[in-house]
Amino acid sequence: MYKNLKSLAVLISFSLLSAQSIAASQCDNMKVQTLGAGGPEVSDGLASASFLVWINDKAKVMVDAGGGSSLNFEKSGAKFFDLDVMLFTHLHVDHSAALPIYIKAGYFTNRSQALNIYGPTSSGDFPSTTTWIKGLFDNKPARVYSYLNDNINQKKSTQFLVKPHNIQPNNNVWTQSLNNGIKISAINVNHNPVPALAWRVDYKQCSVTFSGDMSGTSDNLPKLAYKTDLLVANNAIPQDAGRIAKRLHMTPETIGTLANQAKAKQVALAHFMNRTINRKDESVSIIKKEYSGNVSLVKELEFIEVK
Repeated sequence: MYKNLKSLAVLISFSLLSAQSIAASQCDNMKVQTLGAGGPEVSDGLASASFLVWINDKAKVMVDAGGGSSLNFEKSGAKFFDLDVMLFTHLHVDHSAALPIYIKAGYFTNRSQALNIYGPTSSGDFPSTTTWIKGLFDNKPARVYSYLNDNINQKKSTQFLVKPHNIQPNNNVWTQSLNNGIKISAINVNHNPVPALAWRVDYKQCSVTFSGDMSGTSDNLPKLAYKTDLLVANNAIPQDAGRIAKRLHMTPETIGTLANQAKAKQVALAHFMNRTINRKDESVSIIKKEYSGNVSLVKELEFIEVK
């Protein structure tokens, strides 16, 4: 009887270890690379916000496309024709200004498949993602970069089409499955007065969630990021920031609270600004009072393993 119980215990332990090993090996196929760790300033030595999600050694998803990110995209070794989708958290310039560069660069990559672009819908003075794309590239009437209009209007000269989509989750998690086993999800977050989204990318049993710019005044981020393997959280303001800044961005304490509510496995801080760039240790210390998981700091071109 004792031998049978002992054998059963060994079998259960082996099964648990095997399951953990399988999950870990699946997550070996997914990692996040930072193309831009900064915000809108030109005195911080950083490119503006942008990330790549690599799956099976290919850059499949880009989240935001801030200024300066295209140079780091080149340095990363990523291939534009590998990208399945671009996700925008919001349309502030430090998250979106490099898009025309990528679209033009695509001409030289022999890309033929459509590029789907997802972002927020309109609100107040901010356009929807589809209106923004037309405002950049349409030629009826002439717009900012009308010479690239064949990327949104099918013509004989069109190599690849840009297909924009407006996302309006209305406080519920919106989800879309892609053809390659990747699932993207979004929820609206508060970045007063800017329409903004947090994004999550799932592949098999692994996931990464991007907070984008947000104040954290709603409980929407934990809904999206629940049990995510990696939460990339924007550290744009210090704990003692002023009232207006706190209406736009999360304090370190808020990051810790939301990460704890989401039961995120690990947190990586990003979107540093001059007001936080030299106070990173302080931010981490405050976050750790609310959240017991690992907290790291993104660095441009470095990878963060999803595990």
